[in-house]
Amino acid sequence: MNMNKRWVSAAAFLISAAFSGAVFADQYRYEVIGEGIGHDRNEAYEAASYDASRKCYLSWGRSIQEQTILIEEQQPDTGYWYVKLTEGCISED
Repeated sequence: MNMNKRWVSAAAFLISAAFSGAVFADQYRYEVIGEGIGHDRNEAYEAASYDASRKCYLSWGRSIQEQTILIEEQQPDTGYWYVKLTEGCISED
């Protein structure tokens, strides 16, 4: 009787592992670039962050909240701030 329980448990585990996508899922890490313009630095940063998060979502990924600011400057001709940043994303297969 005890041997039958082991076989049933082992078979159930193997079947669940064989049909589970999580067992074979791969994770891909990549970065997207977001750009934003605003009246001040914070507004431009928020716009760039939103743009990057949107691009991550649209490529079936999820943000890992890791950002690197590439450019942060005030445009001399308009007075607006411009921010360009990268955001890390993860996508699972």
